[in-house]
Amino acid sequence: MSQRIECSRRTCRWTGRESELSEVLDPKYAAKSLTVYNRVCPKCGCDSYYQLPEPIITERVEHANALIKVIAEHGRKFFDHKGALATLELDKRGRVWVVDEYTKARVYTHYRGHWYGFNHGGTLRDLVCAMRDYIVKGKQLSIEWIAPTRWNPDNGDIWGYGKEAAAAVRAAAAQLPIIKQGEQA
Repeated sequence: MSQRIECSRRTCRWTGRESELSEVLDPKYAAKSLTVYNRVCPKCGCDSYYQLPEPIITERVEHANALIKVIAEHGRKFFDHKGALATLELDKRGRVWVVDEYTKARVYTHYRGHWYGFNHGGTLRDLVCAMRDYIVKGKQLSIEWIAPTRWNPDNGDIWGYGKEAAAAVRAAAAQLPIIKQGEQA
């Protein structure tokens, strides 16, 4: 298996495997008719990157990623882009990162400012922060985090799901250990 890497360009931060790098003809050798290929980031074309250690897999990380999978399977399919799912990772320092499904950027979740590379809005960012707190502190999430309803439930939910899709994603999420048990779906 090839090494995990992250693009060194701050605005890109593409995360993947060394085998996923694109090969392009190096222009400085093209004039000399040498076919030397350079491996570059498939997103921005940068040729420098960092090697990343494999993430630490814990039971809580698996629970949070299972919740992401449930959300990606229902309604508007948040956290899913053409079959690629977002994932949460834990590093050796106990910090939680989210790898965005669209940008493939590895985003630090403990930062309070703008999350560069995170493809979603504030509601899903807050959900990721709640999952981060579950991973780090063991604080379970309320079912109200999943497809949250507006003040008037007749207006639908904040995620833009229909009533059936919202009920289905809540029912599936309620079965997971990350959600407080005993709450109504």
